Amino acid sequence: MPKKTKEQQTEEISFQQEDIPTRATANKIYKSEKQKQVEERKDFVPITSPKITTEVIAKPKPKREEIETIEKPNDKKNSQSNGKIKRIKKAKRTVEEKTKPSREVEELKGNSILIITEKPQAAAKISAALSQGKDKKHSDNGIPFYEFNKNNTNIIVACAVGHLFSLAQDVKGSSYPIFEVSWKPNFEVRKKDFTKKYYSTISRLVKRASEIIIATDYDIEGEVIGYNIVRFLAHQKDAKRMKFSSLTANELEEAFEKVHPTIDWGQAIAGETRHYIDWYYGINLSRALMNAIKTTGKFQIMSIGRVQGPALKMIVDKEREIQKFKPLPFWRIYIDIHEKANPKNKIKLKYTKDIFNEKELSKFSELKGKEAEVTTQKTTQTILPPPPFDLTSLQTESYAFFGLTPSRTLEIAQELYLKGIISYPRTSSQKIP
Repeated sequence: MPKKTKEQQTEEISFQQEDIPTRATANKIYKSEKQKQVEERKDFVPITSPKITTEVIAKPKPKREEIETIEKPNDKKNSQSNGKIKRIKKAKRTVEEKTKPSREVEELKGNSILIITEKPQAAAKISAALSQGKDKKHSDNGIPFYEFNKNNTNIIVACAVGHLFSLAQDVKGSSYPIFEVSWKPNFEVRKKDFTKKYYSTISRLVKRASEIIIATDYDIEGEVIGYNIVRFLAHQKDAKRMKFSSLTANELEEAFEKVHPTIDWGQAIAGETRHYIDWYYGINLSRALMNAIKTTGKFQIMSIGRVQGPALKMIVDKEREIQKFKPLPFWRIYIDIHEKANPKNKIKLKYTKDIFNEKELSKFSELKGKEAEVTTQKTTQTILPPPPFDLTSLQTESYAFFGLTPSRTLEIAQELYLKGIISYPRTSSQKIP
């Protein structure tokens, strides 16, 4: 009887598997055909006969970074037709994976103190104050940073430009709900983002640092900006913190001398939580709204958010209240009083309540021609100065007296703060620390 070829054996095995697709038969065939590869214990993919239906125990779904490319059986250049099994080739890392911030803590090996501010103007103010005007300005690819010596210690002052990182989804697509989000550099999330140079400059200056001090604006957003730089660019768990409410020289000097040993973890965690809630709430519900409109055959960009949704509800409720309002007639009472000896000396008084019942007007007519005794009393009062403005009260007063919009008021206040003229405006507090 002639000896069967390997192809005939493969076809016969496939025929038997299709006729008797039992687990015992499948395991027996698997062991006989794969005996030589058992010790390797790696994933293999058959690329010869598509008829082979050998049952293989399923392995856990790989993570995104573990995804691997598989050569197709019809690929003339790379496929094999001699029955051998080709190993899987690992795919190259994507741009996002290459630039993904590391969470591993690294030792700072430099010999300088690195102070990180939120904005370029703040960096210039802090550097000038701490160096008493003896700092040197440098440029790294157009991004300014400052350097000086203080108490025999080299100090570098660098700046961010607001947030250098943003939350972005880890999976592609615009489905909802999505909760797989993480912090990523702005220039990876948005095309042509201008923060990449600041990101690169801080990354290079961190290598010269032996100590990190965060000197961003002392509020929730400023803390998040500093916290992200500490963990994603400096690869540290914590850093020191300068706390100040204005960019005046005396306050900055005191903030540096009394630097706090840690960042403000309460503000950092609160700020990061707010960012996550904004994403979960805003992005997912905005997508749900737009998909709902699509069902009508139309498309319209709509948005809703953690603040926008409740604020819109308040406006709608107020508008409905206005629409339901029914005007009623009412009367206001005024009375003129003059001095008996000098009729030209007059004063006008107003009744403090509005009258809605016309019958009540008659009781005021009885006051005509009546005389009254008037006395004048002088008193001395001490009026305390009003508390400092918070942002809302400042915007309210600016609009009432000067007609300035809230955004214009904030813009002016921000410029005055960066010039060291007023304290930090973006606050809900009316107390100065």
